[in-house]
Amino acid sequence: MVTVKAPSGRDIWKAVREELLLNLYALPFSTLAPTVYHVYLHAEDFEAIEGVAAAVVEQTRQALTAEVERLNRGMNGRVKTIMARLLERDQLAPIELPPQGWEVNIRPDPDGELSRGQLGIVSTLAMPAPVEYGGTPTTRIVRSVVGAAGRTATVTHTPQPAAGMGAASIRDRARLAYSDDNGPHEFVMRKDTIAVGRGGSAVWVDVQVVTTARVSREHLRIRLDADGRFFVQDVSLWGTTVDDVPIPPAVKGAEGVAQPGPEHPLPPRARIGLAGAITIQFEALGGQS
Repeated sequence: MVTVKAPSGRDIWKAVREELLLNLYALPFSTLAPTVYHVYLHAEDFEAIEGVAAAVVEQTRQALTAEVERLNRGMNGRVKTIMARLLERDQLAPIELPPQGWEVNIRPDPDGELSRGQLGIVSTLAMPAPVEYGGTPTTRIVRSVVGAAGRTATVTHTPQPAAGMGAASIRDRARLAYSDDNGPHEFVMRKDTIAVGRGGSAVWVDVQVVTTARVSREHLRIRLDADGRFFVQDVSLWGTTVDDVPIPPAVKGAEGVAQPGPEHPLPPRARIGLAGAITIQFEALGGQS
């Protein structure tokens, strides 16, 4: 019987480094890199490294900065040539370091999608839009699974609001503050619709909370309409509340949630409860068009 080893901290770093290198985006005067990395492990593999997970996260952040600095120093040499070939570019401009630092999270796969020894990585990169989005910026989301059989990846693009487009202009729409298993967080809503939930290797959400499985992978959606009104919509199995009052639930089918529930008005200040596990303090910000 073959024993599958849990990925080590070095394995995690090598997978994140490869994600960085494979998903660089070249511009004329700079090169953009993914700045957010959510790393998932099989639950038993995570348990094996849980005691050092915080150290792995911190050192992976440091290693990302060191790697970018190293690559930038070597941009006129062999490294530049290799990376340019990978990206099908003649030259690469220096890679930008994220002003707010790297976001790295390591957590157990909540939905049993990974096998022992596998790594799931969801990385995000804010980038100029492909042609099909008509020139608006997008977020590129890459979901990779790394294991003994190699790496598989899927790529999606989420359109982001662009300046000068009326209600879709870039501005701070609302602030969400909450605490989960990783401590306190604050998220600023800068587009007209966001999704909130636990996320996962196959589910993208804008606000990813680390908590009990009672909170669905996609639990709720918040939307701002053209008149500046906010709405919340339940997409969960265990329900959503606003100021401690349940909102209309998602319609549940034989295999789980079939479709989101109807939209519910969201006051400018409200407490949004996720299945009794997480409370989000919601605050609409001024200046909406």
